[in-house]
Amino acid sequence: MSGRRFRRIVLLVLAAGIGWWIYKDRPTASGLIDSITNPLMGSKAAVQSSERNRVVGDATSAITDQTDGVVRALHEGMTLSEVRDTLGNPDRIEQAKVDGAYETRWIYSRLKRVIVMRDGRVTSIVID
Repeated sequence: MSGRRFRRIVLLVLAAGIGWWIYKDRPTASGLIDSITNPLMGSKAAVQSSERNRVVGDATSAITDQTDGVVRALHEGMTLSEVRDTLGNPDRIEQAKVDGAYETRWIYSRLKRVIVMRDGRVTSIVID
């Protein structure tokens, strides 16, 4: 058997083997990349979990920064409409008669604040 013929047979067997592997496993580009990078980066689930934790952490700090700025804008003497414009609608509203005057409490659970108002003005801000 000549060398040229032997090389052709080896190439034919190699091509048939690759063809059989493709037919049997149906590999994808992402699957090939994952199989190469898994030993380096850990499992795909671990990478996704890590990415999720990073995104949630970034979002939490952004929300906290926005909330702190909004809460700092509160001060005694604000009107009902100013508070509503600043914080939005309260989660709960309670009314009570204290020392002969009606007092309204706007409760913002997510901000952990209670805004106490008399005669349409903020009289105190309670950290809940």
